Parts: sequence; C-alpha cells; structure tokens
Amino acid sequence: MDFSWSEKDLAYKNSVSAFAERELDEPLVEREQAGEFSRELWLRCARFGIQSLSVPAEYNASGDTRSFMTAMRAMEAMGYSCKDNGLTFALNAQMWAVQLPIVKFGSEQQKQRYLPGLCDGSLIGAHAMTERETGSDAYSMATQAEKRPGGYLLNGVKELITFGPLADVALVFATLDPALGKWGVTAFLVDKQMAGFEGGEVRQKMGLRTVPIGDLRFNNCFVPEENRLGSEGAGVSLSTS
Repeated sequence: MDFSWSEKDLAYKNSVSAFAERELDEPLVEREQAGEFSRELWLRCARFGIQSLSVPAEYNASGDTRSFMTAMRAMEAMGYSCKDNGLTFALNAQMWAVQLPIVKFGSEQQKQRYLPGLCDGSLIGAHAMTERETGSDAYSMATQAEKRPGGYLLNGVKELITFGPLADVALVFATLDPALGKWGVTAFLVDKQMAGFEGGEVRQKMGLRTVPIGDLRFNNCFVPEENRLGSEGAGVSLSTS
C-alpha cells in the first residue's frame, strides 16, 4: 500500500501554511494576555475553507469534499504555521467533536440546519460532556434529560467546555437514567436561544488563552425531540466516533 502524499495533497498543505502565515499572523501577545478570541480570524479560516474540511460538499461553505487524510495534513500545516495555538485548538474542537458527529449521525434536517453555519463561521459549536465530578468517568454524568411530550427537559451543569461562553449551539450529553450507565447517555443539539440554557463566564487558564472555555448550565431547558442527535442511549457511540 502506498502511503506517500500526492502532489495535490502537498500543494494543498502548502497553501494552508501560506494562508496561516499571511492571514493569521497578526499581533498575538495582547490577545493572549487579555484572553481574547478573534472572531475575525475565525471568519478568515471559514472563508479559506478550514471549518469545511470535516463536512461533505453539499453542506459546507467551500463546495469541496476533502479526504480525512487531506484534512489531517491541512491541520498539521496549521499547527506549524499559525502562531495562535488557541485558534488551532478551537478549530479542531469544533470540526471533529461537533461537526463530525452531525455529519455521521444527524438527520437531514439537522445537517441542513447546522452544518452550513458552522462551516461559514456564522455559528460556533461546543461539545459539552465534562462535569465537575465526571472527568475521566464521563459516562457517570449527572446532567439529566427527562422525557416530556414532544421533547426533553435538560437539567445540569457542564464544566470547562471549549467555546462554552460563545457557543451558538452545543452538542450536549445527558443521561435518561443514571442506572443505565453509558447506555442511558443521549446527545442533543441545544441552541443558545432555548429557554433555560446559559453559557458561563470565560474561565482563566495558563495556556490556550485565545480560545474561551467555560461552563454551560441547563435549568429546565426544553429541547424538542427533533434536536436529539441519534437515538436514545446512543450518546456513547457519538462521543467515541
């Protein structure tokens, strides 16, 4: 089997490096000190097609479908050429932990509703699983989803969530029944305008200060059934995909 890179892949990787050096090389020290996320740099990445790398052409902003290996090579180039490590971290967090689960498990309605905006930079997505008492034991989460007519009521707190303070949509994992363990974990796409959904303040940290990380709180947040991602109890499949 030939594992060498094609000329096309290498040319694209070089174009990503050139883009990062040309468009993303603005003063960083002040933003790093202030813990400031640059929405303008995020939009520049979207216009170039970075956020579209994990999404098929029919749903993305670039109109192209890139292979996973091409996307990997592109993100390697970003790692070498983009000085803003927080930005690179944020891109990967959304592309692989939010967009890809929607690509693989989302309904056609969910794909049409969320993927174009996530790719063109008009939406920012967060992956919400971590809780105060469930870091490595993630499936023992306390956030609960109670079945109600037409949907679910979410209650709980997610902590240290990448893009939590800014997210327009969050992929939230909650349990229908703690006694079921990981088989009770279910995933939901929660929009920021849903009543009972609140993003917390930016947490201070020692590194990656240009990507906001914070808490998400759910207080009787009603999520329509059409916003469930995958089937009930299938959250473990989404989180490990």
